[in-house]
Amino acid sequence: MIARRPELRLLTSLEALLETRSVSQAADRLGVSQPAMSRTLARLRDQLGDPLLVRSRGGMVPTPRAEALAGPLRRWLTQGEDLLRPDAFTPGRLDRTFRVASTDFGILSVVKPAVRRITETAPAACLQISALSSASLKHLADGRLDLVIIGYPPQGAGVLSRRLFTERRLGLVREGHPVVGGEIGIDAFFEWPHVTPLVGEGFADPLEYAPDHLRRRRVAISAPSFSSVPDLVAESDALAVLPARAALHFAALYGLHTFEPPVALPAFGYFMAWHQRSTDDAATQWLIEEIAEAQREWEASLKSGEALSA
Repeated sequence: MIARRPELRLLTSLEALLETRSVSQAADRLGVSQPAMSRTLARLRDQLGDPLLVRSRGGMVPTPRAEALAGPLRRWLTQGEDLLRPDAFTPGRLDRTFRVASTDFGILSVVKPAVRRITETAPAACLQISALSSASLKHLADGRLDLVIIGYPPQGAGVLSRRLFTERRLGLVREGHPVVGGEIGIDAFFEWPHVTPLVGEGFADPLEYAPDHLRRRRVAISAPSFSSVPDLVAESDALAVLPARAALHFAALYGLHTFEPPVALPAFGYFMAWHQRSTDDAATQWLIEEIAEAQREWEASLKSGEALSA
């Protein structure tokens, strides 16, 4: 004959009965009625072949068999609780590749400020960065991406986001360019050749949205990325209009000159986006917070001028 195994809920009830030594108190602890707990005790007695609790003048007392079961039962239930409890998230033990889509401006302005925090806190974590594309936000939903760093408010079913900063634009030219040292007028601004970065949907060219009479500029080079612009500007009389962080960084790194464009160009927001399926993922939420905190620190250093040449 095969012995019957007590159900898990029966063992939980047995623990309560042995600890309280009272049917009514055990019922209160587990939120059941006293008759239901009495029936449970009867089932336990039947399955274990022992009275378990017997009445005495001072109340109910455990039998020797019940006393022998108490310790192993508590350990077994504790191990079961530990097995079902989610592991506490520890960044130092994280071994995971996060898939991120970004432009090279996003790498410069968002990833770069956070990379030290991430690598020091989670040495085994990896950021796998791919180029931003029109499909990037959709790839959040299908799980091919964890984060998207993007220069306009992200939209889409289940897409969540956080604004990281608001950015203005600056002009960039070589040192010694005729526009250096004085104000540049609108006509001169559009007469000089321009270099424009082509970086997908993350950045629409702001001058494309200027009034019609301001679209007379001559685009000499459409560069494939932001990082290719400074070399092209340094070797020519062409000028470029870039996000201020990129322009200031390139000016400090390449010995170039920045200037205020004579055209009113709106500021834009820069965002970090993820899918709602990652809301309960401790690792992704940790990465989001690390990037956001690094951005706050870098914002403070930018205001003090410490990060411009970093």
